[in-house]
Parts: sequence; C-alpha cells; structure tokens
Amino acid sequence: MANSHRMACLVSLLIAGSLIFSAACGTDEEQGMQQGSSQTTTIKSDIKVNVVPMQSVTPAIYLQMPNLDITFVDFEITNNGDNAVRLSVESELQGYSEKAIDTVDVGPHSTAVVGQTPILKPQAIPLEIANTTLHYRIADSSGAVIQEQTLPVKIYGRDTMLWAMQEGDDWIDTSVFIGAFVTPHAPEIDELARQAAEYHPSNSMEGYQCSQCSDDQWTEYTTAHVKAVYEALQQDYSLKYINSTIAFSNESEAPQRVRLPAESINTKSSNCIDGAVLYASALESMDMHPYIVLTPTHAFLCYEINPDDPDNLGCLETTMTGSASFEDATEMGQQELTEEISSGNIESGKSKVLSVQQLRASGILPMK
Repeated sequence: MANSHRMACLVSLLIAGSLIFSAACGTDEEQGMQQGSSQTTTIKSDIKVNVVPMQSVTPAIYLQMPNLDITFVDFEITNNGDNAVRLSVESELQGYSEKAIDTVDVGPHSTAVVGQTPILKPQAIPLEIANTTLHYRIADSSGAVIQEQTLPVKIYGRDTMLWAMQEGDDWIDTSVFIGAFVTPHAPEIDELARQAAEYHPSNSMEGYQCSQCSDDQWTEYTTAHVKAVYEALQQDYSLKYINSTIAFSNESEAPQRVRLPAESINTKSSNCIDGAVLYASALESMDMHPYIVLTPTHAFLCYEINPDDPDNLGCLETTMTGSASFEDATEMGQQELTEEISSGNIESGKSKVLSVQQLRASGILPMK
C-alpha cells in the first residue's frame, strides 16, 4: 500500500473530518507533503522490485511513524520465478539515520512487501531544511546485489510542522501530529512548573488532587494551577507574542515553523500555536489534561477543569500572556471556544479540539 494512503487511513482513525489550515495566527496557505514517485525495476527477468518512498522527512511526523505502523519506504518485491528466494533489504537516510535491515522470503510466483522507517539519529536532525538521499540495497542470500540506488529526499528542521500531506489531488489532514510538539518532560518545563509553584496559593503544583470537590471548588482549584503557569510566564519569563512562522521549502510545500516549548522559553517569545503547545506541555507535566484548539487561522488552549467531567473545559488565549491579565485571557479563550461551537466549525470539522491525552493514547508521543 502506498505510504501516503497508509497515512490517510491511519489519520482518519485518529481524527474525524478533513481540514487544510495554518495555525499561524492569520495565514491560510495550503500546506502539505507529497509522496515520492515509485521506482520499478525488473532484474534477471524473474524478480521485480517496486520502491515507493516518501519524498520528505518531517521529524515531528517521522518520529511517530514506528508507533503508528506507518512506513517511510515500501519495497514491493515480486518473484516470477519457480523457486523461492531469500532477500536482504536495507535502507538509510544518509547522514541522518541508522540503517534499517530486513530479511524476507519470497515464494515462487508471489509478492512480498517490506516497509521500512530508518531510525533518525537525534543529534543529526537539522535546524533548517536540508537535502539528503535515501540509499537502499536489495541483495540475495549469496550477497549478490539485485538492486541498489539512491533517491533525493528533503529533511525538514525539528521545529517544522506540516498540517497536511498531498495524495494526488487530495490533501490529508495531519493536524494530530501537533501533539508531538507537546513536550512535558523537557528540563525547561520542569523549571517552569517549579517557578509556577511560587504563584500558587499552596506553593505547589499538584495536578488533579482535589478530592471531594464541588463543581465550584474544582473550577477554583484547576484555575489556580493554570493561573500560576500564566503568572510565571508573564512575570518571570517575560513571554512575548512574536509571530514567526517561516519555514523553507519548494513551491509544492508550505510548512509552518512551530517552536518547541524549550525554544519559546529560551527566546521568551511565542505565537498562538507555540503558546498552545507550551501551556499544554506545562499542564501535561502536572498530569492535567490540556487540549489544543485549532481553527483555520488560529490556535488556543483549553483544559479539563475536572478530569471526571471532560465536557467542562476552561480555555486560555495564550497570546495575551505578555499583555493582559489572566482573567482577560481566560475570558477571551472561553469566548473563542463558544464562537467555534456556536458557528458549527467544530461539528463540521473546520476547527478541531484535540485532546493531548487522546493523542497520547493513539500513539503520538512527545518529540523529546
């Protein structure tokens, strides 16, 4: 099965509806990643190899693929001969990955498919888009090479997010992979949680530990945690809104830069999607349940007030961290969610409310 089709089938299970959007606080360009063309070669008149790679690597998506049973390159090997063959299949992204190696037995007059996703070397992931090659080699049991080739591949920087990928004339929504940018275990998030505790009435950040609470008590309890994070980012980190979304590609792809939370903290800047993943990381680090709300031109944060009542969400407009009170930012966040619901955007799939907890359960894990 073609790689992009496998991605489409899987994403359809992860998220309902289809959406092409940019959460860049004001842009709505088409964005995507195209599948590479297949390479077909007939060798010795009885072995045919059809190679179907993806043409680019986006780390936020690529690092999730083994968890989600998505392969970067598929080798469809057909044995037209009368005898079974044992083949070795190898592939690697030269300079950026380990080598993937599989051995496959292909019976007479049959076809086998080998899918591979070479493991990226974390230290080799570039900061900006780079060119590399996919090198693959297929050999028989004697070591004789049946096919060996290199194909051009682009590899994006770690902070690049692709919101959709192209399959023919259609676009596949890949917004669920924003969950990879939520990184609760980054050292900078640990330090943020410690700083936030200074702004909490109990000088601690306990997560959902409000036993025997009424609805009003839950609201007060959870709001105090979120407000503590807000106050720490505003007062101690001086977080400012900076709309920086440029990433470099060719004319067929328009990716968006999304800062990892550690970068937002270190640069003291974020845009709407950066802020959403930053706050989501802080809340998830406390075992709370954040949500990322994505509209065609914007992103903001919501969170469960009571983990036993997931339909009751509080919301926060994170771009107001550097310029407004927490109360104003939460009022704006609630207003934005109400507008998305009342307009029918969420029901239609035009906008999405992504539960980080559910993304984790589906196999989308933090990048680091």
